[in-house]
Amino acid sequence: MKYPYLIFLLCFSSLLQSQNNLDKQKIIDSLINIVDTYDDNFEKIRTLTSNAGQLRYSKDSRILIDKAIIISKANKDAKQFANSYYSLGNFFYYNSQLDSAVVYLDKSISYVNDDTMPFLRASNLMTKSAIYRKQGNISLAIATMLNSKRSLDKIDTLRLDEPQRHKFKGESLVLNNSLANYYNQMEEFDKAADYYNNAYKAALSLGSFVNAGIIISNKGDLLLNQGKHNEALVLFEEGKVLKEKGKAPKRFIMSSILNIGNAHSKLKNYNEALINLNAAHQFYKDAGVIENLTISKNYRGSLFYETKKYDLAIKDCSKAKQLAIEAGNLELTSDACDCLSKAYKAAGEYNKALENYQLLTKTNDSIFNENNIKKQTQQEMQYEFNKTQELNALELEAKEKQSKLYSYLAGLGLLLALVLGFFFYRNKKQSIKLAKQKKLLEATVDEKNILLKETHHRVKNSFQIVSSLLYLQSESVEDKEAKIAIKEAENRVRSMVLIHQRLYNKDELIGINTQDYFSDLVRDIFESHQFESESIQYQLNAEPLVLDIETITPVGLILNELIVNTLKHAFKNMTSESKIDIKFHKEGEHLALKVIDNGKGFEGEVKNTSFGITLMKALSKKLNATLSYKSEINKGTEATLIMKKYNLL
Repeated sequence: MKYPYLIFLLCFSSLLQSQNNLDKQKIIDSLINIVDTYDDNFEKIRTLTSNAGQLRYSKDSRILIDKAIIISKANKDAKQFANSYYSLGNFFYYNSQLDSAVVYLDKSISYVNDDTMPFLRASNLMTKSAIYRKQGNISLAIATMLNSKRSLDKIDTLRLDEPQRHKFKGESLVLNNSLANYYNQMEEFDKAADYYNNAYKAALSLGSFVNAGIIISNKGDLLLNQGKHNEALVLFEEGKVLKEKGKAPKRFIMSSILNIGNAHSKLKNYNEALINLNAAHQFYKDAGVIENLTISKNYRGSLFYETKKYDLAIKDCSKAKQLAIEAGNLELTSDACDCLSKAYKAAGEYNKALENYQLLTKTNDSIFNENNIKKQTQQEMQYEFNKTQELNALELEAKEKQSKLYSYLAGLGLLLALVLGFFFYRNKKQSIKLAKQKKLLEATVDEKNILLKETHHRVKNSFQIVSSLLYLQSESVEDKEAKIAIKEAENRVRSMVLIHQRLYNKDELIGINTQDYFSDLVRDIFESHQFESESIQYQLNAEPLVLDIETITPVGLILNELIVNTLKHAFKNMTSESKIDIKFHKEGEHLALKVIDNGKGFEGEVKNTSFGITLMKALSKKLNATLSYKSEINKGTEATLIMKKYNLL
């Protein structure tokens, strides 16, 4: 499924399962009357919000959520507010009002108590992540989803009762499925497949056939993205069977029918595809499910384009474009513009084709995708390389002609002097041509250097804003541990600010001198962490190597963590002899970074519980590096990072 659901429903109450046979409004009124008889106010909130969720936050469910908020306000209870506003945030999310959704999810989070509401923060962050994905900000979506994962990881599962453990497994299942969807969109298919497999196994272990059907359908979308259309169709049909086995709502079954229709369209089985797409389109139109209606119009419009029914393609994709823009969904807007651009061009309406192509380009540019940035950088580097090769070839050709000219002059004397004049004239024209080409190339290179410097300048400014915000936040925080944590985050940002500051201020735009960078970085760290009257001395010995930004960024962050950890833990009682040595040099084919102190040392292994240790492990993988510690009590500690993957310039 190209636009999979973030939140799964494990079951429906018997009351709401019968809504097809009874008037929905009567069911809701009856439910409210039942809730009014409850003595426990939180049970009222739980019943109202959970049934709103089982209604998939349809417009009819708003009355249930409003009732929950009224009860919360009457009791002024934080737990009730947290659950009620979370439900309202989801209501706006499912109805494509994304800005309002963020507002109420943030209000919910402000009331969350992590001790008494261990799952609610994770659930809030999952929905916010889905919002960022719809808005095209994949990097922020993944970061928010990983924050949700961290919230789940903090839960002590041994203290949970059986229903809570079941809920924990369900939340983890949702999280793995969502991360898989993101990596699928970023075309990191191996990562996506791993997360899908984990989520699928978890769904089956919970006996949730509906969720298993959704996940296997999402994996089918992954295969579709890889061009494996037959294999994708098999998984879409298997997902439909699992949903039917789990007695899923009709809306869930229709998503499978939509996927099956799209797969048949890719396989050019157009008759079968149209039957399925028409069925899904009619259902979503009748049910008022705007997002899936938009998807079905895009799929059907593409089918009409493939079968050369351009007027029908334009009709479907134009409506899809309108709905997507109204919902602020960049992905669906991009798909609709792509369909319209091709259909208008085929129909001979070139102005409208160009208009939609320009909007397609603008929309795609708005969607942040790290892979695309990498591809663009590689293309630009290849472009510069090709231009340099052309220049070198022209210079070599000119030198060869000059060499032949001088040989003729030596052998033929005065007669060849006339020929020399001819060739001199010809060579002069060639030189003029070469000079013009060289000037043009230099102008192109200068222009790209200016753009690259401006990019580094903007990145530096963005990081400095983040650093300033962290500083202001730390000034308003009274808790010492929180203040230190914010200061550590500020240092991490500062390490990256220094990189882009150097790239902007120097002629070298793609590399950093380690000696200069480490000198500034280490000085900043020590100045911001010297809280004691007795300052800790340090000595830096860094070999002057030039590393690219992909290497220097994780190295700088790791060095920051190692020094801060040493300052925090190595010196219980500081003296004038307290000292830290930092060494960086090349050892054979590897790079070595060492941080050595003469502090109190430690026994055993380094615990992996802190964020800093987790961050260093993740960054070490990127460098194909090993991080080891050697320590003795009262004799200090030596931390050594050996890097195997790096780029020297």
